Amino acid sequence: MRIIIKGGVWKNTEDEILKAAVSKYGKNQWSRISSLLVRKTASQCKARWMEWLDPSIRKTEWSKEEDERLLHLAKLMPTQWRTIAPIVGRTASQCLERYQKLLDDAEQQAESELGLTGVQGGDSGPSADDVRRLRPGEIDPDPETKPARPDPVDMDEDEKEMLSEARARLANTQGKKAKRKARERQLEEARRLATLQKKRELKAAGIELKSRKKKKGIDYNADIPFEAKPAPGFYDTTEELKRESTKRLTNVRLEQLDGKRRADVEEEERKKDAKRAKLKKESGEAQVAQSQAQLRKLQEAEQDGILRRKKLVLPAPHVGEAELEEILKIGSTAEDAKALADESEIEATKNLVGTYKSAGANLPTRTPRAAATEDALKIEARNQRAMLLQQTPLLGGETPQYVGGTGYDGVTPRQTVLQTPNPYAPTPRASAGVGPGATPLRTPLRDQLNINRSDDNIVQSTPREEKLRKAGAKNHLLAGLQSLPAPTNKFTLIMPDELEADGGEKAIEEDAAEIAKRRKEAFEAEERARLLRRSQAVQKDLPRPTVFRPAADASSTVPASSPFSEADRLIQEELALLITHDAVAYPPVGSKVAGSTQKAIPLEDLSDEYLALARNEVEQELSGPEAKEKYEAFSTEFNQVWEEIQQEIKEHQQTGLAVQFSNKRALMVKQATKAEKLEKRLGVTLGGLQARSQALAAQLLTAHEDLLSSELELSSFKNLRIMEEAAVATRLEALNKEVAHLTSRESFLQQKWDGLNREKQDVIERINNLSKRASSDDQGEGEEIKAGP
Repeated sequence: MRIIIKGGVWKNTEDEILKAAVSKYGKNQWSRISSLLVRKTASQCKARWMEWLDPSIRKTEWSKEEDERLLHLAKLMPTQWRTIAPIVGRTASQCLERYQKLLDDAEQQAESELGLTGVQGGDSGPSADDVRRLRPGEIDPDPETKPARPDPVDMDEDEKEMLSEARARLANTQGKKAKRKARERQLEEARRLATLQKKRELKAAGIELKSRKKKKGIDYNADIPFEAKPAPGFYDTTEELKRESTKRLTNVRLEQLDGKRRADVEEEERKKDAKRAKLKKESGEAQVAQSQAQLRKLQEAEQDGILRRKKLVLPAPHVGEAELEEILKIGSTAEDAKALADESEIEATKNLVGTYKSAGANLPTRTPRAAATEDALKIEARNQRAMLLQQTPLLGGETPQYVGGTGYDGVTPRQTVLQTPNPYAPTPRASAGVGPGATPLRTPLRDQLNINRSDDNIVQSTPREEKLRKAGAKNHLLAGLQSLPAPTNKFTLIMPDELEADGGEKAIEEDAAEIAKRRKEAFEAEERARLLRRSQAVQKDLPRPTVFRPAADASSTVPASSPFSEADRLIQEELALLITHDAVAYPPVGSKVAGSTQKAIPLEDLSDEYLALARNEVEQELSGPEAKEKYEAFSTEFNQVWEEIQQEIKEHQQTGLAVQFSNKRALMVKQATKAEKLEKRLGVTLGGLQARSQALAAQLLTAHEDLLSSELELSSFKNLRIMEEAAVATRLEALNKEVAHLTSRESFLQQKWDGLNREKQDVIERINNLSKRASSDDQGEGEEIKAGP
């Protein structure tokens, strides 16, 4: 019995099977995935995917920032590589290997500094790589993190069988559900055929089932006529609909999906490399390449400690644009103040104003060079190695000193960014105020009058001492001000009572936007006033005539002998003028202005006060008793005229409708006679065509029924063929088994007959021999009897 131990080095074939299985089954069904791999367990498959095959795993070179973060986290969380890995962005095995590599480099550097490496030869000790390298016969404890072994040219039978089984299982896209759906479709088709056969048999027997009559035209209860369904989505997809639909992945081989296997591609590349090497060897270039490779190895060994040139990353400037502008302003202001003080003849002013230039003479002309510092990565690696080599306190000894490193400030390592010295930073005016708990600053460079004075004891002072210090500074300042010399000149300012208009300051110029706003408001106010000055008929949008004839429409009700005749005439003229102006200037909606009155007659411009006065007089006149009597008489007369007009309108409407009815009736009779004649003519012309159309329709119906029956028979025979083809294999298998059985039985019986026949021949031969022997014995006895007496 062959025993298979699961585990060991991963092969390229197993990696490919694992990737295909993960793409099909996902990253949770590891037991099902491991069933495809004979020599691997579920946990090993999961570890291989998580540590090597996952596409999200970064296999690039480690950067300096990642190394610092790794050492810092290893110091905070020792041996917790599963927790450190997602923070660094690598796997746990990669973090562990890199951590060991950094410690080995630190150890090698320390030994080289102490001179413990020895001469290059047999006296030198083994390196860390030599210690961790596997020796012959040893087993790799973590093979999931190593590259896969290439596939051999000739695989053994177990690997071929595993590969073929994996291909078959991964290519099987028809599961239980798909098979059940196919079986349900076959049952539905068989049910439909059975129903159709039943209807035909009933019809042949004279039993017809009532079928629902299909409605002619459109069923407005079920369908929507002329419905145009909008395309779903926001974009046009007609181009995508025209494309051919992709074939379903049914019964598709795994080779067609994966393309060329990696082993085949690597085999082609190996053949190409062998061919190139052969050509180079023939041309004599192989020796030159070998010597160059050896020289390159020597150069790399000499420059092992030199890092690659990286991109120069400078820190952000600590002096920004605002600070530069402030420095320029301070310098220019100080220089102007110094120039004014020098022009003055008073020595006190000159002494009070100091020299504050933008750059003092004691400042360096160039940016000071930053002091050289050791690499924080090497320091932290050295501290980590010292921590690992530290003995237990029970054994005694000195505790190693940890200098520098990444610190314990937080999860991220401490950043040691070099800053450019800023000569203007110490001035308190350009920075925030310093409180009692802040670190004391150094003495400012540009402070001749000791304005920015700071004491060394400010940090350790109590509130009482701080109060006393401020009081002392105040008294010192007052004493210095009292010691100033007496003023030589006195100045008195007298403010004027009123500023003259001409001699005052110039008025501020108004903004263009304010001017435009004021003009717009004035225009809107004027427009509102103009609209209110229109007639009430226009403002209320009442019906008004489009054409006005003063001679016919303007009729005066005041007799000529009346003293108000002249006033009435003026009122009628003004009324005609207003109606004509409104008809031209404000015509009703949908009406046209007459050609002779295309231009509105200009009206006299009246002020709002004059119009208000006129309205008040009209209201007073209408509020009297005579006005009410006249209004009632006018209303009665208007109603009588209105009723007479409406009666005349009704009579005219009835007469017009009767005339229209008679005209429509005569037209209908005429059209009916004409249609009857046309119908007779078309009946004579199209009679033969109609008879022929009916005959062809009957033939078409018969042909359609024959076609349906032929299609039914064809589908039935197709199904019968499919069923027979499916049953042929079973029948052949049964017949083959029966033939094999009969053949074996026949051979057995033949052998048995042959054996029995041989036994029969032996028995017959024995009988013959016995009979011959008996006959010979009888003859001898007879002869003895004859010879005896």
